[in-house]
Amino acid sequence: MSPTLFALALGLGIVALGVATAGTQLRGLRRLRARTHVPSDELRYLRGKHRRRLVTAAVFTVIGGMVVGAYTSGMEEVAEAMGQPRPADAPPMTDAEREFVRFWGLYWGSVAVLVLALVGLGCADAVANRIYWMGIYRELREEHKAKLRRDLAVYRQHKDQNRAGPGRLGPVGDD
Repeated sequence: MSPTLFALALGLGIVALGVATAGTQLRGLRRLRARTHVPSDELRYLRGKHRRRLVTAAVFTVIGGMVVGAYTSGMEEVAEAMGQPRPADAPPMTDAEREFVRFWGLYWGSVAVLVLALVGLGCADAVANRIYWMGIYRELREEHKAKLRRDLAVYRQHKDQNRAGPGRLGPVGDD
């Protein structure tokens, strides 16, 4: 498989992934708007999740489009040709070639920055998920502890009543 064909398939796959993810997140936002009884903290978390992932989908689509654009415009062929060794008697680079190299570097540098932005968005999403779910976990843990304390109090009360028994005034001691 030629590198150009591979890059086109990769770029189109990334674009398709971005478009599919965007569609999923837009559907999620629509469903969230249709729900009427959602606690405010859950609503804020879900909206933020869908928005973060929608931005991630847009960045995916842009990266895929840039990869496809680089190969369909012929820019990579020109860069490949410029990367070949020059004969010793060849003239130095022209201004147009220098400008192309500068543009090519900025182009792929911006792709690299967008990939780093994807990593950052993924980390932000992971942190937001952790914060939300740790809050839910703390609530559940506190509810569980309260139930255990209540059950323990009922158990102790029942135990004390059984120990006193009918006709006894209190706990039996070693007299």
